[in-house]
Amino acid sequence: MSGAGLLELDYVESLVRGRYGIPGRAARLTGDRDENFRIQVEDGAGYILKVLSAAESATTADLLPAVLMHLERVASDLPVPRIVRSQEGDAQIRFRDSVGARRRASLCTFLPGKLLMSATRRPAQRRSCGELLARLGGALRTFEHAASRREIAWDMAGVPELASVIPRIPDLPSVAFLQDFVSRFGAWIAPRLGRLRHQFVHNDFNARNILVDPQDEARVVGIIDFGDAIHTALAADVAVGVTGQLATPETADEAMREFVAAYCEVAPLRQDELAILDWLIAGRIVLNVVLTAWRRMQQSSGEHFDGFDADYFGWRIEFARGLVLRSK
Repeated sequence: MSGAGLLELDYVESLVRGRYGIPGRAARLTGDRDENFRIQVEDGAGYILKVLSAAESATTADLLPAVLMHLERVASDLPVPRIVRSQEGDAQIRFRDSVGARRRASLCTFLPGKLLMSATRRPAQRRSCGELLARLGGALRTFEHAASRREIAWDMAGVPELASVIPRIPDLPSVAFLQDFVSRFGAWIAPRLGRLRHQFVHNDFNARNILVDPQDEARVVGIIDFGDAIHTALAADVAVGVTGQLATPETADEAMREFVAAYCEVAPLRQDELAILDWLIAGRIVLNVVLTAWRRMQQSSGEHFDGFDADYFGWRIEFARGLVLRSK
């Protein structure tokens, strides 16, 4: 982790107690780039401590607290985590880890609920998700930050760059399709993508970042993990949201239609956005396949990508292939 040492749980507990005045027990969560911890307390739902990589710049590190504080100001009804300030009143703390690396961390409220990926999927739930993402997009439309246009691998605009990554991954499924898709996306879709509406978006509205009520799984009660939020095409955010609704090959088409229809009832997409939406959904699937394989090969994310194997991606690749074929 860029020269930083993994934090011990007792150190995390001491850090939260000393800087926030909150006694609690820490449990490590998975993360793609950062270290994440659940802080459990005797009373209440608890907290999440996100500790950024030592390589993160000060400007980029400030992005997450800024996003959550913006949402608290402009859309307090949205079910997202809230920043907890330190005893000194800071939205973010700085410290040195066990190897002396400078680290930054922010503490957020923990949102109780059941992950969508573990819930029974149903039409009302998909419509609720579509409506909620549209509301979130509306709230983020006015957000500006010095790091909002940073480059991340999960930006849809980066699909053409996968051309140099694919040959370096052994045993990648459907390589011929992936290579052909990336080539055509770069030639046909990328120029059109650049002309669409752009704004700051969540960019990771997937089944591991959506919480539902365990007693009423059609009711969405939380949106978490803004770590991949960026300024990009609005339609790309919708495409990411669609892929999060794909649970089975039998319900994939229905899930896509219901989610998009619900989104458009709140925030209608323009014709130029709808015209390439199938390509963008397929593009997100291709990003998922290639980048997940790449990260697992590098073993850079621990258990974060466990479960995303050939069985998980097999029918989704075929779904992406079908989207491209019908878009010709």
